[in-house]
Amino acid sequence: MATEKLYYQDAHQAQFQATVLSCRPGKHGYDVVLDRTCFYPEGGGQPGDTGVLSGVRVTDTHEAGSEIVHYCEGPLAEGQTVEGTIDYDRRFEFMQLHTGEHILSGVIHRRFGYENVGFHMGADFVTIDLSGMLTPEQVQSVEAEANEWIWKNVPVEVSYPDPEALKTIPYRSKKELTGQVRIVTIPGADICACCGTHVMRSGQVGIVKFLSVQKFREGVRIELLCGGRAYRYLSACWAQDVAAAQALSVKPT
Repeated sequence: MATEKLYYQDAHQAQFQATVLSCRPGKHGYDVVLDRTCFYPEGGGQPGDTGVLSGVRVTDTHEAGSEIVHYCEGPLAEGQTVEGTIDYDRRFEFMQLHTGEHILSGVIHRRFGYENVGFHMGADFVTIDLSGMLTPEQVQSVEAEANEWIWKNVPVEVSYPDPEALKTIPYRSKKELTGQVRIVTIPGADICACCGTHVMRSGQVGIVKFLSVQKFREGVRIELLCGGRAYRYLSACWAQDVAAAQALSVKPT
């Protein structure tokens, strides 16, 4: 039985009720499948959600065919109705990062024709691998334009075009797609086939900040942060700058 994916109906929904369809011992504790879930499974460069099912900790979430498997620290009874709660702060952080990546990749693709050939949300920062080179001036310009799209606060739209309509849409994709395709559109900034979760409007991303740009294969790898992660990083940098300035009896810069 396919799991109903509540996270596609409302990416901001954090609580739900569901019925346990199966619970089996697994490598990560217990593998629990529900009839419906708000827990997003790992995919598209975005980590799986964590949270709680009726007091039992969910440490990760993965997709297996049409089912969403929750890695749980303890067992749940088949047929049991459970109360589920995702770690929403963590999910929202990932939505900020993922939407910010879309805006940035869209700007680069429109301006230079480069493809995003690699995307990963790490514990510390996000990496994007691009198929072409960027000069320091282009890097600065791209970062500025990405932030302008965030501040315009445009809607983030999700659609499921039929095959004929899909042929007319100039969307980005890392591979050839078959079957139902989910399109995420940030009007003016990006159109991309994507299975991830995103914020409702670009303004919720807050800010995009590059940390480094390095040559990688035939193109570049950009390390960046968005939203809450960017705010915390910049705050820590400023606090460190102030502390160093005080130790040297100079003004922070």
